Amino acid sequence: MPEESRMTSDKIIVRCAACRTLNNVPAEKLKARPLCGQCKAGLSVPHAPVDGTGATFDREFGDWPEAVLVEFWAKWCGYCRMVEPVVNELADWRAGTLKIIRIDIDAEPALAKRFKVHATPTFILFRKGDQVARMDGAPKEKIELVQWVDHHLPRP
Repeated sequence: MPEESRMTSDKIIVRCAACRTLNNVPAEKLKARPLCGQCKAGLSVPHAPVDGTGATFDREFGDWPEAVLVEFWAKWCGYCRMVEPVVNELADWRAGTLKIIRIDIDAEPALAKRFKVHATPTFILFRKGDQVARMDGAPKEKIELVQWVDHHLPRP
């Protein structure tokens, strides 16, 4: 089960998946796999996109208290491969404030249908469970994806 987190200045508040305790973690310590102050379980915040499936999507999406970017992609999609490095960098750069869930539309057609995906890649940005923006198709320039996220989710 993923840990919940939210950022406060230079600290991130991470909910332990094991005992549900909130932990204040200095941002610079996130990659060092800090331990829960209560139960000593390892805490983590995703620094890379998480692969979502029909079986895991609602949990991955619903348990995360911060913003979520869902990317619908396909292995055969050249534009998806073009933006993949930017998506990976964005996940690392925004770790703790943005979770990226990648959905392979060929493996998960029901999720693609649920979100009315007709093009790849499709990016849907959510905040507190509500859709705030959608981009159908690839951005013209890779940096446009970062600018689009920044526009809808200003940095704390």
